[in-house]
Amino acid sequence: MESTTSTLTAETPHRLPAPPVTGPAPDPVDGVTFTFAAVTPELVHQAHRAVTAYCLAGLAGTDREIEAVSDTALIVDELMANVQRHAPGPADLVVTSEPGRWTVLILDTSHREPVPDTDEPGKKECGLGLHLVSQLSESWGSFQTATGKAVWARYPKPTTDTTPQQHQEQP
Repeated sequence: MESTTSTLTAETPHRLPAPPVTGPAPDPVDGVTFTFAAVTPELVHQAHRAVTAYCLAGLAGTDREIEAVSDTALIVDELMANVQRHAPGPADLVVTSEPGRWTVLILDTSHREPVPDTDEPGKKECGLGLHLVSQLSESWGSFQTATGKAVWARYPKPTTDTTPQQHQEQP
């Protein structure tokens, strides 16, 4: 029996359109694309590391920035795990950077709309990935493509203001 392995490849900064939103279409932004022949747990881990490195580039590395990047990488993990579970075949992961936010876009070969699990968190062992994505991201959604669907999520970048807030006690 012949075995096949998938490899993670990346095309680095190029111009990509952001996912559709309500209102006027945003200008294209810089981003990175990773293409998968098939999504495997090893490639999900590699994508996590690659997205973390991409998002950290250009940041000062403060605790707040590292936390924001970690949350963005967790969104990638959850969306990639859904692709692995529900959409066998090739997939693309696109991460774009624009002022104030990162956008994660996953394109896969399934036309099945993503549906967040409505059960109370903690009652099931799986199916809560989209619930987590909705809690972590400022917005998320999906749309149909000619070859399947795209699921996207936006996460706010931390502000560059690292000055601690001073709290005064009220008399």
